[in-house]
Amino acid sequence: MRKTSTRKGKPENLAAGVRVSPVEHPRYSWRLSYTTGESESKRRHQRYFLSKAEALEVGREKAHELTQVGRLHSEITDAERRAVLDFREMVDKLPKSVARPSLADAVSCLKDSLRLRNKSQTVQLTVDDYLKGLQRKQVSPEYITTIAARLDRFIGDYGDWLACDVSTDIVADWLDDLELSATSINHFRAALIQLYNHALQRDVVEKNPVSSIPKRKSQGVEVGILTVEQARKLLKNASPEILPGIALGLFAGIRRAELNRLDWNEIDMEQGYVEIKARKSKTAARRLIPIRANLKAWLIPLAQESGSVMPTEMIWRNRLSDAMGKALIKDWPHNALRHSFASYHLAHFKDAGALALEMGHGSTKMIFEHYRALVPAVTAKRYWETTPDVSDS
Repeated sequence: MRKTSTRKGKPENLAAGVRVSPVEHPRYSWRLSYTTGESESKRRHQRYFLSKAEALEVGREKAHELTQVGRLHSEITDAERRAVLDFREMVDKLPKSVARPSLADAVSCLKDSLRLRNKSQTVQLTVDDYLKGLQRKQVSPEYITTIAARLDRFIGDYGDWLACDVSTDIVADWLDDLELSATSINHFRAALIQLYNHALQRDVVEKNPVSSIPKRKSQGVEVGILTVEQARKLLKNASPEILPGIALGLFAGIRRAELNRLDWNEIDMEQGYVEIKARKSKTAARRLIPIRANLKAWLIPLAQESGSVMPTEMIWRNRLSDAMGKALIKDWPHNALRHSFASYHLAHFKDAGALALEMGHGSTKMIFEHYRALVPAVTAKRYWETTPDVSDS
């Protein structure tokens, strides 16, 4: 008969109650033990191995499996219950003419969204793939250089984003912030349309977010802004995740791309300014934007020491849509937050030079072309008096 093994070793406890321990056995030196099932149906399992390494490898796989099963079958949390109640409340508020979605519909929609995100890729990789495709088609080097230069500016702001997360609103705001002639903006628009057509062919995205953006006309684009009442209702109905971004857009005029890169440690409540660092600025120039009394009132309850001011694009988009619905805002003006800031600022403070500095413009030319005489002074005064105490007026 073979001698009983005398090899010893230190037992190891893995996740989900999985244990690997030495054992005296005629053939094996290590035992893997774990439990499955609930209460009366619990079963104890044991498996034997020649080496500790093999036992640990199988043990870690089993621990991961049991952990996942445990999560799936664990009790519903309070947060999950609140989410169900929020869903029911939201459905109850829908007009009677609208079909009632089920919770299963919402989960299915989320699954589709997650599936798209899993197969998507960053804007940077999408651009690289697109340019390589142009080279394979033997497109002229001059054309490729021109397209690459335009897309490179977009990469500077959204290169690390998933291509599927870039919405129509983001592209429209980005084009507007280029502050170029209508013809030049149309060239950038065309380059982005081709990029996203390529992404569609590769199943990186499900739709082209640029194709619905109209071409610019030579005489310029009419600037649309929120009314004071709309701004107040939007702030009142905004969730905590997006309220700082909305307030900073309305009362500091920060560009969307700059907001996405803004950290709480760059908002100095004591000194009273928001710092847009050069590396995060659209114009690669550092600037300080005053935090006026009404903006401070909105930010203080939500302020953090550090961390991103903005949530993910999916959360921003969904929460903004909810807030707009509750505020009864049906038509969202292009670049509404920044344009509102500029228009009400000029009408109230009457200082185009200061406004240009705060917005990051190189001169007052854009200010006078777009924002002059859009808002009466008395209305602008009410805008800058918008605080949490009067937001519902």
